[in-house]
Amino acid sequence: MKETTGYSEESVPTVSFRQYLDQFEGKSHFYGNAAHAFYDVMIWIQKNRPKKKPNIVMPVYIPAKLYRFILAAGFEPKFYDVPTDFNIDPNEIGSLIDDQTQAIFAVHFFGVPVDLQPLKDLTERAGIFLIEDCAHSINGYYKDKQLGSTGDFTLFSTRKMMQFHCGGVLVLNSQPWKFKPSDTKRVSSSFMAYHLAGSRLKFTINNALNGYNPFRKLSLPGTGYIDLSGNHVVHVKIMDRFSEWYCKLLDVDKLVNKRRENFLYLLNGIRNHSFIQPLGIKRYATKEKTNAYSLNKGFTPFSMPVLIPANMREQVQQALRNAGVVCYIGWPEAPFGKKGFQQAEKLKYGLLELPVHKYIAPAQLKSMVDCLNILSP
Repeated sequence: MKETTGYSEESVPTVSFRQYLDQFEGKSHFYGNAAHAFYDVMIWIQKNRPKKKPNIVMPVYIPAKLYRFILAAGFEPKFYDVPTDFNIDPNEIGSLIDDQTQAIFAVHFFGVPVDLQPLKDLTERAGIFLIEDCAHSINGYYKDKQLGSTGDFTLFSTRKMMQFHCGGVLVLNSQPWKFKPSDTKRVSSSFMAYHLAGSRLKFTINNALNGYNPFRKLSLPGTGYIDLSGNHVVHVKIMDRFSEWYCKLLDVDKLVNKRRENFLYLLNGIRNHSFIQPLGIKRYATKEKTNAYSLNKGFTPFSMPVLIPANMREQVQQALRNAGVVCYIGWPEAPFGKKGFQQAEKLKYGLLELPVHKYIAPAQLKSMVDCLNILSP
């Protein structure tokens, strides 16, 4: 599974997460969850630039949890569709901005990079903020521009990209005046250390047993839910001191290299299957003369998002589960029963995430490829 293009551990100097964050212009704040940081940003914006009925322009393909946080902050979401290649339409987004809009929220879904400069131009003309969600990326670049450097506010997730139990980081690129987290209560360090040790032990055993889990049956992830008529409340927490100390020391380059290596192995392993469509591939990969793919420099994947025929997705997900691999299916609760979002509907019923994190066992990667080879029509 050795990668011969893009990043390599020999060619890229080691960078800790602390050093990585220091590359951005503004201050960083560590939260118990990236969604808590997002909530605080909305509260801060409305407090400093109050509007009667504040709204935020959002992708409709989001988890129910994020939707609840928007409502809890007193905002109305104005949704735009999310194409299956994640290449969002600035014209559609611009048409949603009105005099009550406070910000545009944009996501690099699953690590697939999006050119946010057109949205930055929109926000500057409208006098509003751009919130850049990098929860699915770290140390990523697109067209030589660092992901996370365009938004006025940028969100990262240590939970998603580092396999922590929870945790997120807010970077203030525009250095807003007097911003500070709305609460100082921290997540328990002992709680986080316990869960971190447990997860690392699980991954160690998983690798030693070639992906076999002897302790429990693998369970499939559930579907989020939101009661739009309910009263939504958020209790913001700050990241615990242990996790903040630990994540700052982590080697970002090793994390990136391993994710890229795993991703490339899967991509080339399934490249000849017509029933599997890797999403956004033109923005992160190049097909060589040998018909194999190489990854573009600067691409850091969270997972491999693929589109499966809707009538096959459950079968494929169950087969992979039986092979010892749990695959998520994005956020099937979206678009929350709302009409007119045809692209998000395709993701709702057809998206499957193949895991590529640094702790996945090589045997599990091979099992995924072998399983999909068997299922190929």
